Amino acid sequence: MMTDVVIVGAGLAGLSAARYLSSRNVTCLVIEARTRVGGRTLSQKAPDECEFTIDLGGQWIGPTQKRVLSLVEEFGLPLIEQTWHSSYPEDLGQAVGLIRLTHEQEQTVIDVYDIWDKMAEELTNLEQVWLNEKAKEWAEMSVASYIDDPTLGFDERLRLELKLQVLTMTACNPERLSLLHWLLTLRSIPGGSSSLDDGNKGAQHFKIAAGSQQLSILLAEKQDIRLGDGLVSVDYSSPSEIVLTLLSGNKLTCRRLLLAFSPTLLSRVSFMPSLSSDWHCHMTMGQCIKTVFIYSTPFWRGIETNQTEQQGPCSNIFDLAQPTALIGLILGDQASLWCDREENELVEAIIKQYNTLYRTDHQPIHTFIKYWQKEEWSGGCYAGVYPPGSISRWENKRKTFVDGRIWLASTETASEWVGYMEGAIEAGESTAKYILNMLQ
Repeated sequence: MMTDVVIVGAGLAGLSAARYLSSRNVTCLVIEARTRVGGRTLSQKAPDECEFTIDLGGQWIGPTQKRVLSLVEEFGLPLIEQTWHSSYPEDLGQAVGLIRLTHEQEQTVIDVYDIWDKMAEELTNLEQVWLNEKAKEWAEMSVASYIDDPTLGFDERLRLELKLQVLTMTACNPERLSLLHWLLTLRSIPGGSSSLDDGNKGAQHFKIAAGSQQLSILLAEKQDIRLGDGLVSVDYSSPSEIVLTLLSGNKLTCRRLLLAFSPTLLSRVSFMPSLSSDWHCHMTMGQCIKTVFIYSTPFWRGIETNQTEQQGPCSNIFDLAQPTALIGLILGDQASLWCDREENELVEAIIKQYNTLYRTDHQPIHTFIKYWQKEEWSGGCYAGVYPPGSISRWENKRKTFVDGRIWLASTETASEWVGYMEGAIEAGESTAKYILNMLQ
């Protein structure tokens, strides 16, 4: 039996597309290589004595992310506001070998983001980015080389701060990140870089109390989903059908195909006929290890610290109120390094980092570590990025992938909020609209 649309990937992009299409009487089948839904979101119950859920994948929601907030409201999922530190001991930075930014340096950081926003605004036609005369130059340049440009006159502390902020927003060291890709990411954020800020009203403002994976679990309830069977090959040689071969050896036929996973995984699928060189993906995946350390007391509250990966594995640290815990993100090159080491070494290094930052000797009562690089069907987190020089031909990936019959949708292809859950939902819904038009 031929299905109208097969969707590969049961994350937020794929399930949002399935929801849109099935509500319009399009027959859909969602296939997922994992034995669970949720993609790069993953929620886990904390130990019994904690009675809470922790997120080991995508988690945060900004107040202007209307699509994900609409789902939260529809499903009746309570939100929790992210808590933030309120004070800063003046000598803490010196204790860990880091000088705090001066007011002048803080203003310079703001000014740099204003410049980046203006550069991003020059990319007015996302379907034809190369019409911008600076696009090729920006594509060849890394974000780090921009920051290190001696004509800008940034001192070492300022360069470190800017690079750290780019790392924490992309899970990629700025030396490995194309300036054009960075600007395209900023271009996708309504309100520009100011919407990405930590703190109240920023992109990390809310969390879902029951865990962000609940969005996918609830979206999946009314969909036809096949778990634990990944896609191996796609034969689109016939104009009337697309034949899919799965890991199990089973075959499926469909009229349209939506690949709802990161473009970085395209090389794992065999296409017949082979794809044109225009569709070879040169993206690399962001690298992230997410850690949650549960403590008996929130010893860190009331202390604001300006941490960097030079002081320990974690490049970014967040307070978690329920349960009482610290979320530590290990990103970029540090994540690649720690992925190859023993987990007990990592636990010890994080404890040492926290004890140094917060002047304590507290020990965690539970630890959770998710190595996203080891997740076979993700290969990393947060999202795919382009290294310098790799964007040989920018295309609007929302356009048809193959012959109006095969499409891509993931947070990487989003028009808004690239890299966020909101972006995945936007990409899934928008691409589903294109597919529906092609079917009619």
